[in-house]
Amino acid sequence: METTYGLAEAVVVDVQGSHLDIATGLGSAGASYLETTLTGGERVGISSWSQTLLAAVDRMHPFRLPGAESVIQLVGGLGDPSAQTQGNRLLTEMARLVGATPMFVPAPGLVGKKSIRDSLLSDPAMESVAAAWSRLTMALVGIGSLPPSPLLRASGNAVDPAEQDKLLAAGAVGDVCQRYFDATGTLVHSDLDDRVVGIDAETLRRIPRRIGIAGGESKHAAIHAALTGAWVNVLLTDTGTAEALVR
Repeated sequence: METTYGLAEAVVVDVQGSHLDIATGLGSAGASYLETTLTGGERVGISSWSQTLLAAVDRMHPFRLPGAESVIQLVGGLGDPSAQTQGNRLLTEMARLVGATPMFVPAPGLVGKKSIRDSLLSDPAMESVAAAWSRLTMALVGIGSLPPSPLLRASGNAVDPAEQDKLLAAGAVGDVCQRYFDATGTLVHSDLDDRVVGIDAETLRRIPRRIGIAGGESKHAAIHAALTGAWVNVLLTDTGTAEALVR
């Protein structure tokens, strides 16, 4: 995979079975990977709505010395209260475990109009977050497929069925931080981009280390596209997905 896709690193986890089995295995591997690679000074961006990332953070042990300087949400974390608890726990627990300062996005991940998004981004609190995005040294992201994950749907920040149909018609196969791309990894432009309160595609892909943790048969197309389009340059995945990607 490293040779085929030009990855800085690939970690393949010997796990198979149901979606839950794979997510659990990837979570354990993700925890181990972060514990050994976070050595201090990193400015880490983390996506808000990933069950696999949550599984990784839940399995991490507290660092004896700070492993990062800051942990910053990449997409708005406000939403349905039951799901928002999960999204916020992802950030707060990660920051607590690695001894970093957390920074939240004080807004939903998806709003109804561009004017609302623009108004939120002009708020001083959001301007601080956007400035922090440009200084990130590492991103930790899930790789989404269509339709969206149960956690994202539950949050109220997922695209509705009509918008999903438009994305599918435009060739979208997956997303990172709600920036949708086609099978070649090319950004699919739509009015949805103007309604996402989160890091933009260009800033995201300038982050030096972009770690994706994702797997399972339903995500093969999305992961392949994310690698082809250089949305991530480090991948943690399962053996079945790795074999499919190499083929």
